[in-house]
Amino acid sequence: MQSADEKVILKHSSARLQKIRQKHPERHGRMKQKGETTVRISKSTLPSGNELALMTDLPDTVAAEELAELYYQRWEIEKKYHTLKNKMKFESVTGKASVYVYQDFWSQVLVYNMVQDIRNSADDEIAEAGRKKGNKYPMHTNENTATGLFKEAMLKILLEPEEKKRIKKLNELQEEMERYVLPIRELPSKERRKNIANKYKNNQKSSF
Repeated sequence: MQSADEKVILKHSSARLQKIRQKHPERHGRMKQKGETTVRISKSTLPSGNELALMTDLPDTVAAEELAELYYQRWEIEKKYHTLKNKMKFESVTGKASVYVYQDFWSQVLVYNMVQDIRNSADDEIAEAGRKKGNKYPMHTNENTATGLFKEAMLKILLEPEEKKRIKKLNELQEEMERYVLPIRELPSKERRKNIANKYKNNQKSSF
């Protein structure tokens, strides 16, 4: 690249197409015939000093600053998929028939939305308390812990016949979530050091 934001031609070489040929032979044929793909690559520097390179098919009329903003908005979506797949075992279904897949899909989405609804209320309380204390960083609930607490408490809440007791238990669940908080940092101020011990997920337990 001659500049920080320009169009780049990616040649469909044999080395680049090798994995595609093994997994998607029909796509391999089309890409080999096409020969190349033109993309736009925009580079910028993060506050940590690391370089961020974004690849997109959006036109030049979209400024590089807008691309970075779109990236961070999309990243929040990716983080939610990470929660569904890795913390709530979204892809672990109870049967192979389509009815079971749909059943598990919608039930997991429902549970996720319920957890986030309680977290939103808890985060509002935490934010208000943080403003009064003058915290350096805004705080929010620990999602992994909140999901685990929800798993333990929600069935008891749903099975409680008395409305007042249900509301009380729900409030207690929210208050318990508020005890486990983390600071919200938009971007890392310095480069993160990789811990080799975390390469394998033996110490990253599922919350759900």
